[in-house]
Amino acid sequence: MGPDLVRPDDVAAGRNSEAFVSSDQRLVHLSGPDLREQSVVAAFEAPITALAPLEDGTLAVGINGVGTRRIGVDGRVVAELTEVGGTKLRCVTAIAEDPVHGGLYLAVGSVRHDAEDWVVDLMECNRAGMLVYWPRAAMTAEVLLDGLAYPNGLEVTDGGRSVLFTQSWAHTLARYRPGGSGRPAVEVLIENMPGYPARIAPAAGGGHWLAMFAMRTQLIELVLREPQFRREMMRSVDSHLWIRPALRATGSYLEPLQGGGIKKLGIRKPWAPPRAYGLVVRLDGDCEPMFSLHSRVDGRNHGVMAAREIGNRLVIAVKGNDCLLASDLSSAGRV
Repeated sequence: MGPDLVRPDDVAAGRNSEAFVSSDQRLVHLSGPDLREQSVVAAFEAPITALAPLEDGTLAVGINGVGTRRIGVDGRVVAELTEVGGTKLRCVTAIAEDPVHGGLYLAVGSVRHDAEDWVVDLMECNRAGMLVYWPRAAMTAEVLLDGLAYPNGLEVTDGGRSVLFTQSWAHTLARYRPGGSGRPAVEVLIENMPGYPARIAPAAGGGHWLAMFAMRTQLIELVLREPQFRREMMRSVDSHLWIRPALRATGSYLEPLQGGGIKKLGIRKPWAPPRAYGLVVRLDGDCEPMFSLHSRVDGRNHGVMAAREIGNRLVIAVKGNDCLLASDLSSAGRV
């Protein structure tokens, strides 16, 4: 569905069933039947890495290597945050508004690499991410959690009393409770996921939508446990040929895992080892999986970064295939 897009990384619901979507460096407004009418709200100096609509009608935008800006729907910059405690916010991966005080929670995937270099951060086995809080109208922010394994999705729940966040490299979904309440500040709700989680968003009637941008494999897990091999691979091989997850598979015979993906007549089997994959999981209110939507190994809609309810549809940002998908909320299966 929708217009031509370039590497859409996030999608946000506007008012009146409208939407905003990132298209590389452009912020695009979608409206009209099937969201097919588009206009460019703003263009930035680097790719957009996160979006969040705010209650006052402005938008919060993460910008690769730069930080976070609040802008009006006319593109005017209202506020900007580029660092916290002297650390540059070069990798803001998700943004969520605090409904109580109006501040912003920011997921910072890594303080060592830009968001565009996520695969390098994975291959270095970093835990260099943070959860940051930016108070409304403040010029500075505070670090709530650090040492995180690439936090990549945020959702404020319980009326602002808790924050759900994903960690891609730890394959977990966790809950953070700000302010302290006698309970643990961080509680892991799902661990050992089969893939790398990205954004999480609320679902109508309770529960959540969880996007996974790639799947884990035994071979990748082995490489991540072999530092000497991994360092030599990173030093001597082009990054698109590393044994690694990818947002899309080109089908080149040079790519790893091709032997397991092709069987007779060049047909890629849907159950083959996944270099790239598309997955959205519907979670209930207890964060238990209910069903999932798939673009399997033989599909094209891989690198799913976000899935959000807009109107009566689920709109899915597919970075690996440069498109948005729409699914009615009763559907399940392959996309």
